[in-house]
Amino acid sequence: MKTTLFALALSVFVLAAIPSKAQASFGCEVLLCLAASGGTPSECKPILKKLYKRLAKGKSFPSCKMESGPAVAGSPQASLPRPERGVAVFVPRHQVCDAPLKSRNIGKSSTKYCPKPRIIEPFLDHSGKSCRDWFPATSPRAADDQNRSVRATCRAGSKKWVKVQGGGVNGEYHYY
Repeated sequence: MKTTLFALALSVFVLAAIPSKAQASFGCEVLLCLAASGGTPSECKPILKKLYKRLAKGKSFPSCKMESGPAVAGSPQASLPRPERGVAVFVPRHQVCDAPLKSRNIGKSSTKYCPKPRIIEPFLDHSGKSCRDWFPATSPRAADDQNRSVRATCRAGSKKWVKVQGGGVNGEYHYY
């Protein structure tokens, strides 16, 4: 009885360790989808979503054993695409003054204003600048800092990203 249970457990373990055909072809499917010209085909969207989740977790790029070709996977000249990771900083809508500030006298007090303000629409910045770089502190006191709320919005909207680059592939940003 013990030998039968041992044999059964051993066979389950061995079968689980052997990669299935579906796992082996995932790398090839990914390479074909990334090599597609003219945009991403609809059949590739679930495959690429699975790839981006895998890369976001820190796992390696899947491999594909090709039948023939100048650069077979595993050879020194094979250059597989590699993932890049980073943080995209959310830059909220804000106003920029390109011209020097002008003074306006109202009674005994004077205020400064921007004669030609320019509105910057919100976007995700991939340059590596932080929210503090985009919106520096205007005062050492937190209560007097005019950019404090904008920096908070910036930090709240920022996202991590993964992008596949190299090996003839220039992928899109995938946010998570």
